[in-house]
Amino acid sequence: MPEPESNQHDQHAGHELEAGVLARVREWIDLLPWLRLLRTLRIAGSPSMILIAMFTLALWAPVYLWILDRDGPARWSLETPFSAVDPAPARAASSIETVRFFIASLTANIQGDRGGLTRPLCSLLWTMIVWSCGSLVFVRQGGLLTAGRSMVNLKEVARSAASRSPAAWAAGVVPIACIAMLATPIWAAGWVASLVPESPVAQLPLAFVAAVMAIPCGILGFGAIVAIPLAWSAIANERDPDVLDALSRGYEYLYRRPLQLVMYGVVAVVLLTIATALISGVVATAQQIVLVALDWTSAPAMTHNLTQQILTLIPIATAFALAWGLVGGVYLLIRYDAGGQQVEDLWVPPLAPRDPVPTLPT
Repeated sequence: MPEPESNQHDQHAGHELEAGVLARVREWIDLLPWLRLLRTLRIAGSPSMILIAMFTLALWAPVYLWILDRDGPARWSLETPFSAVDPAPARAASSIETVRFFIASLTANIQGDRGGLTRPLCSLLWTMIVWSCGSLVFVRQGGLLTAGRSMVNLKEVARSAASRSPAAWAAGVVPIACIAMLATPIWAAGWVASLVPESPVAQLPLAFVAAVMAIPCGILGFGAIVAIPLAWSAIANERDPDVLDALSRGYEYLYRRPLQLVMYGVVAVVLLTIATALISGVVATAQQIVLVALDWTSAPAMTHNLTQQILTLIPIATAFALAWGLVGGVYLLIRYDAGGQQVEDLWVPPLAPRDPVPTLPT
């Protein structure tokens, strides 16, 4: 029996393979989502991002070290002879010491033998105030790059970061306020313990109360190390910069997705190490060239030392800018793992309306 004319000209379209799992593994980033973080390396090569980090670091470090009443790393006097200064502008010790100071300010893990809690709290607040705007810029750019988009111009991202900085400050203060409230029973137990006799019968209940109340304080305090940076990423990349929602995201991603967070963190550390090594090598070579050139011109020691300090600041500032950019990328990846929201689903402000084209009179 001959086939109908409509079927004679139909061709087999092939098997539909773009379904289920096969539809989601068409690219390497679908199999290995952490490859998206490679895009954030563009921040390490952006002069505007490095300049913002250098300015923020130069503003933050002197006041921070003054609050702690200690000398900072790689701190030279302008009158010191250039021959007495280490010619390596990006020494590992200098960079590690600066990063250690920065992390200590975020965690308030500082010895309080002089000033008690006043110095750590002041240094912590100063760090959050100074770094909030720049960090929002970096996490925003890192989020855009991770989502496969281009970095926005500096004017636009700076305006957005400035408007959302108060929310970032609140996100940093809320955990401290919650810890202080939860620590009130601990202070009360300590005050009562100082009044009762020092016997196990009297001290054991008070010690038990202090130990029990210290657990939620530890959960909030330890989680804040990760929750606050992730909250800043949420504030910069989500449509609604809600402080409590951003903090809840940070704590949820830490305690519900620790393995994914550790995996992305390891990748971020590897990328940061490679980028810092490259920029340190470039700066070290640049300093040697400057050293020879300034020696030929018999430049004064102050010029040598200022050049040295500026070049030393470049690898450290680059590391900070890239680190915050990676935080923005990790936030989008862990957000997808926790809630299934696509990485590309990123808030973008609406474009400004253009003036209508005038119509010509007929």
